[in-house]
Amino acid sequence: MRALRGKFVKKLLTYLAAITATVIMFFPVAYIALLSFKPYASIIMNPLGVDRLTLSNYIEVLSAPGYSFTQYIVNSVIISLGSTALALAIAFPAAYSIQRFKTGSTNLSFYILSLRLLPPIIFAVPLYILYSMWGLIDTHVGLILLYTTFNMPLTIFVLMSFIGELPLELEESALVDGASRLTVLTRIVFPLTLPGLVAASILHFMACWNEFLFALIFTLKNAQTVTVGASLYITAWQIKWGHIAAAISLSVTPTIIFILLVQRKLVIGLTMGALRG
Repeated sequence: MRALRGKFVKKLLTYLAAITATVIMFFPVAYIALLSFKPYASIIMNPLGVDRLTLSNYIEVLSAPGYSFTQYIVNSVIISLGSTALALAIAFPAAYSIQRFKTGSTNLSFYILSLRLLPPIIFAVPLYILYSMWGLIDTHVGLILLYTTFNMPLTIFVLMSFIGELPLELEESALVDGASRLTVLTRIVFPLTLPGLVAASILHFMACWNEFLFALIFTLKNAQTVTVGASLYITAWQIKWGHIAAAISLSVTPTIIFILLVQRKLVIGLTMGALRG
């Protein structure tokens, strides 16, 4: 009886902890959604209350003259998808080479991740000088190259973990049957690592979509992303909280829908990669 009671208490505490963590994580999202429907006066006078709701914030964000939020979304989509595609094209063969042929030293994985561990701001000045010389300031290509470089370590690391779980015997059998290494990579390894590729692509895409620092420094107008677009409502005279909340809500909606659609493959990819070793 005491054992059953202890098991029940343990399960109850687990559920309470999970519910508490869920509430803590989703409260900011729910609060942002609420603010997006409140007029400015209501936000200032009654920030936590719900006295009057309106769509004016969304209407102004989407139709304000001189402020093209739809263009910011298009820029983010182009840059994030472009960087993700380029990163996967480079990271997949790189991860395979490192994992199967032990390319580099035994500490190569640490060296790859070390670039991601450094604060990006230390690269801002030299990169800005180079980008000014190359004409890449305020261009989609410029941000795609930046995002690919700084998010590549995580993409390679995820793919390395996943490739390490694949049975080596499958590749050896194909090689014995006369298949080339390229055929093995494209016909055997690639299909088997598809869940890992999906997981890596989602993580890379989200990192690009949410990035703010480089988008703020290296863009002026033509290539500004949604994160920069939302920050434009912060001025020296006023902070338009409702407009910022509406812009944030609009910017996260596509990514939430996308993640919900592919969440099963994401969980499979991350779980199988975590089983390494």
